[in-house]
Amino acid sequence: MDPALLKERELFKKRALSTPTVEKKKNETKSETVKDDKKKAKSTVNSTPKLDINTYKTATGSSQYRFGVLLKIVKHMKTRHQDGDTHPLTLDDILDETNQLDVGAKVKQWLATEALQNNPKIEVTPDGRYTFKAMYKLKDRKSLLKLLKQQDLKGLGGVMLEDIQESLPHCEKALKTLQSQNEIIFITRPMDKKKVLFYNDRTAQMP
Repeated sequence: MDPALLKERELFKKRALSTPTVEKKKNETKSETVKDDKKKAKSTVNSTPKLDINTYKTATGSSQYRFGVLLKIVKHMKTRHQDGDTHPLTLDDILDETNQLDVGAKVKQWLATEALQNNPKIEVTPDGRYTFKAMYKLKDRKSLLKLLKQQDLKGLGGVMLEDIQESLPHCEKALKTLQSQNEIIFITRPMDKKKVLFYNDRTAQMP
């Protein structure tokens, strides 16, 4: 073979052999850079504070538990008021009657200093006891009739039946008596089908 061709072939082989080495070095450098970037990204993610799911569940459960205790108390106070038991109770008495004497000290403190103090359906007496705070202060059918007459004289209209049921102990018995005496009338609101109670002013009726 021609010496010139042999020399050229040898040069070509040398170039061919040297090229992959350069590419390999470049690839190795690039690979190391990618690894470093991944490590940095992973480090950044790990350094971000995570929300402890157990802590969240505990806090949520604790809040639900406390308001469950409060709800049971308000319902009980309403029921005993409707049954005619209107005398005030201490917090310990309430917890006893609602079978919740096992509540913790923190929940008990929350009830005494916040929950019961700020609840619109609970009234706190000067000596620190609790009663149900109804919409109207009614004790018998006479006080109900007086309320309805005042509403009528002032042009304020009727009173929601559900508010009377909440406020007046033994409500159904009183309403039945007043209705039989033709002292009251019921009107059903078309918008929500709720009943409204009015005083039946017979002097205003046409002869």
